[in-house]
Amino acid sequence: MNDEGKLDYNKNSKNKGLVLNTPSYSKEEVDRMSIQLKNKFNLNTSVRSNKNKNVIVIDSNSNKKFIDLIYLYIIPSMRYKLPI
Repeated sequence: MNDEGKLDYNKNSKNKGLVLNTPSYSKEEVDRMSIQLKNKFNLNTSVRSNKNKNVIVIDSNSNKKFIDLIYLYIIPSMRYKLPI
């Protein structure tokens, strides 16, 4: 439940992107996951480096679609991490 979160936690930020923290995966695995999210769910994703580890960023234009896909599986106490 704690492996994703907002791209920007600044209260005044208009950026509603999400980050999927994937530090245990290789670059190739993260790239494949990003491509699958694009292909299967039509999400705008990119791979970025965070502390020399690769993470998947879900663009703010796709966050609603992603949240709709996962919302029922997120325990209520962790929903504050979602930009809704």
